[in-house]
Amino acid sequence: MRIGLFTDSYHPTSSGVVVVVDVTRRELEKLGHEVFIIAPDGGVLEKNKLPDDDHIIRLPAIQYDMQLSVFFPPTLLKKIRALRLDVIHFFTPAQIGLMAALAARKTGAVLIGQHCTDTYEFSKDYPAMVLGYVLGGLLGPLLLKLSNEQKKTFAKLYLSPVDRNETDEKWAQRLVAGLMSLIYANCDGVVVVSQKSADQLAEFAARFSEKLNLHVIPTGVDILPPTPKSKIDAFKKKWKIAPADEVIVNFGRMAEEKNLTLLIKMLPELLKKRPNVKLLLAGDYVYREKLEKIAAASPAADRIIFSGRYPRNEIPTICAAARVFAFPSLTDTQALVLNEAAGQGLPIVMCDQNVNEVFRRDENGLLARNDPDDFADKIAQILTDDVMYKKFSNRSRELAAEFSALAQTEKLVELYRQLLRQPLKDI
Repeated sequence: MRIGLFTDSYHPTSSGVVVVVDVTRRELEKLGHEVFIIAPDGGVLEKNKLPDDDHIIRLPAIQYDMQLSVFFPPTLLKKIRALRLDVIHFFTPAQIGLMAALAARKTGAVLIGQHCTDTYEFSKDYPAMVLGYVLGGLLGPLLLKLSNEQKKTFAKLYLSPVDRNETDEKWAQRLVAGLMSLIYANCDGVVVVSQKSADQLAEFAARFSEKLNLHVIPTGVDILPPTPKSKIDAFKKKWKIAPADEVIVNFGRMAEEKNLTLLIKMLPELLKKRPNVKLLLAGDYVYREKLEKIAAASPAADRIIFSGRYPRNEIPTICAAARVFAFPSLTDTQALVLNEAAGQGLPIVMCDQNVNEVFRRDENGLLARNDPDDFADKIAQILTDDVMYKKFSNRSRELAAEFSALAQTEKLVELYRQLLRQPLKDI
């Protein structure tokens, strides 16, 4: 098959969406398919650093908090027609996602939408993201194939008077929910990466009287090989981790919506039960500076480590230095870091059990409330019970192995094939 992957977020931007696009392309190509990526330009300063090839089509973009693509649909449509795509698969229901919908309608390609980001929740903290939806959504009537009822729904989203009791935040969320429902309703199939996302989109669709063809297919992650003992020892020495220390780790993108402050707040309580614990926060992003200030004000400040940005191949080393993976986020849609941590045999404590199928409550971890005392208590339970710890560690490895990149991509290909057997849409 010839497959086009359309995304509003791509290198040099660093995000979960970029990881998913890269994994999807790599595994599809391993299976013998030809894959093209349509994505924004990385900006003038980064242009010569992008690892592009002749299967990546770049669009001009405005750079601010996010990449906002600027393109002329007829010109881009001509390029897409020349690719002769069987499947058009988009990962972001914004500008390029809308263009993907138009291209599929005009070429007869199967259209797959993939829901990777909880834009509904993010709209509260990222006004720029809402701006992208507002501007991109205005193209909806031009690029989407809308019924008369859908056109009325679209008009109400933008033109109906705002209730005097409705906050800007609620208006933004209503707009995002409506636009996502309309865009995904235009798809032959919608891939969701967790049951949490499936439930959310089903609720949106019902609210706006739409029907979505949802398929839960989490992104697969290959388990990295164990790290040599010498690297583990060097890492511990660098960050002053003593043999008796029990390290609680979280790694990934440091953003405000990740709820990482919960880990800092729970640490003093955990120290009362396990006096040798340390908290290791690995990663970087815009929230790191503020998070470091919060940590510095904690009575447990001397037990908190910020180890900074890391390449993926260092994850086994980070995990080998730790005892438990702590994941307090309530806004993730699949959290691939959970796969990475489970693959290295770490028990998990988290707040949102529906975000990733690699976590099974009471099988490889414990579910905690969004509360510092309860989170600390759950970690202490695992560290105190050696039998529970071994059981959870072994089960983490087993579950991670079930969700390999190849196995999950094969499920995606099967969906492509099922939809290709349907009659082509009117063009």
